[in-house]
Amino acid sequence: MNRKCFAKINLTLDSLYKREDGYHEIDTIMARIGLFDELEIKPNDKREFNYSSNLTEICPLEDNLIYKAWELLKDKTPNPGVDVYLRKNIPLAAGLAGGSTDAAEMIKGLNELWNLNLSKKEMKEIGVKLGADIPFFFENSPARAKGIGEILEPFNNTLDMKILLVNDGTEISSAEVYKKLADYGQVENDLIVEKLKNGDNSAIFYFENVMEDVVTDIHPHLLDIKNEFLNNGAEVTLVSGSGASIFGIFMDDDSIDNAYKKMREDYEFVEKVELI
Repeated sequence: MNRKCFAKINLTLDSLYKREDGYHEIDTIMARIGLFDELEIKPNDKREFNYSSNLTEICPLEDNLIYKAWELLKDKTPNPGVDVYLRKNIPLAAGLAGGSTDAAEMIKGLNELWNLNLSKKEMKEIGVKLGADIPFFFENSPARAKGIGEILEPFNNTLDMKILLVNDGTEISSAEVYKKLADYGQVENDLIVEKLKNGDNSAIFYFENVMEDVVTDIHPHLLDIKNEFLNNGAEVTLVSGSGASIFGIFMDDDSIDNAYKKMREDYEFVEKVELI
């Protein structure tokens, strides 16, 4: 079984307040993009979980979300043995939810492989135990996410945006960013969702990420990437999630192609990606 684990970007990200449980109440618009990890799942008769990857130092196995997903489901089948191979293409700690999408596809894959007949709702409930971003990856469209990210309002985006994604290898701790966050409740997500549904080009000028100032304060060199996007014709440029990936939005093929040619000379990871 081979599965594609698509990354996401945050078109907007707002934090409303800090909750009593220590989490932040968020309001964000997320969209999957055409960048993906590749997950291969094969049954074995040893009742064991065997894991390998093209990256050898992601994290200890006990912290790996793919392994944790298997642990949550292994008692639902007589023979839970699987050999798992992950080809990691999504940059690590990059605000693209690479670990979350891998976990979601592991849950979907095991549900299919073991004929568990879990509903989407049941899979989401399993996923949120592992991470707040995971439920989003059970949707097939962009979605507005509230709560800690688990309350989802999918919608149909009709705006054709050209997305260029850059990651310079900087890894950022989401916990560190949330700890320093001071801006709350300033993104017009109601308006933005309506504009995206209607294909209104002006939607992009309302996109905002309240974490961006914290991220660029910790890593000021990321402002250079944002400026380079703007100098190369991007209409808007944003940090995705808690960073450090940055994307630029272009409205025509010539503009994004020109920016891609110039920026790939400066950064190793530069990708043109589609919203899916």
